[in-house]
Amino acid sequence: MHPVQPPPPRAGGRWLTPTTAAVAVAALAIGAATVWFVARDTGEQPPQAGPTVSSAPPSGDGTPPPSATATSTRSPSPTGSGSPTPSPSASDSAHETVRDAKGFTVAVPAGWLREEAAAGVFYRSPDRTALVQIFQVSEPELTPLAAVQGASTYLRAQTTGYEEIRVGPAQGAPEGGELVYEYDSAESHGRRRGVERVFVAGDGKKWAVLTAGPAPEWTLTQSHHQAALAAFRPTGG
Repeated sequence: MHPVQPPPPRAGGRWLTPTTAAVAVAALAIGAATVWFVARDTGEQPPQAGPTVSSAPPSGDGTPPPSATATSTRSPSPTGSGSPTPSPSASDSAHETVRDAKGFTVAVPAGWLREEAAAGVFYRSPDRTALVQIFQVSEPELTPLAAVQGASTYLRAQTTGYEEIRVGPAQGAPEGGELVYEYDSAESHGRRRGVERVFVAGDGKKWAVLTAGPAPEWTLTQSHHQAALAAFRPTGG
C-alpha cells in the first residue's frame, strides 16, 4: 500500500527521480500562483508591494497611487456600448492599455485598480468581483500545457467548489495552454469563472494571463481576457 503523501525524494532518487520531483514541485508552484486570488476570497490578504514604481505611501483610502511611468490608451468596447468615462462597475467594458512596471504591457478594463503581490500583478474591478492577473512561469521544465494542468490539479485539492471546465491547448493558439474553471467565491457573490492562458511571449519567457469574474458574466470575462491577450507584450522593464 502506498502512503497517502509520498515522502520527499531521497538521494539517488529512491522514491522519486530528480526530474519527477522537480516537475511535481514546479506544478505546485504554478498552482500556488494561480490560486492566490482564491485565498483573497477566504479573507487572506497577500502582501502589498505598494505603487508600481514610486515609493510614495498609499492614498488615504488605501488605494495605491498610479505608476509614475504607466501609460494608457483607451480601446473601444468590444460590445460597442462602452463609455469614455471609466465606470466603477465590473460590467464596464471599455479597456485601456497599460505599460506595467513589472515588464509587460496589457489591456485592462478602464477604472480597474492595480495590486501587486508575490503571485504577480492584479488588476481588479472596484467592487472586487472580477480581476486580471499576470505573472511569469519561471520553471523551465514546464510546458504551457503542463503549467495549466498542474494549476488545475492544485486548485482541485485546495479550492471550495472547484470545477474544471476545460484544460488543454489554448483555443486559437495551440502552442499555449489554457484552463477554464469555476469555484465558489465570496467576492463574486457566488460562482466565479476563470480562464488562464500560459504561453511563450516574444521575450522567450513563459507568461500567464488569468481573467476571472462572476460566472453569469462569463461573456464579459472572455471579452476582458481577449483584450488582455491581444495587447500583451513583454517590455523588459
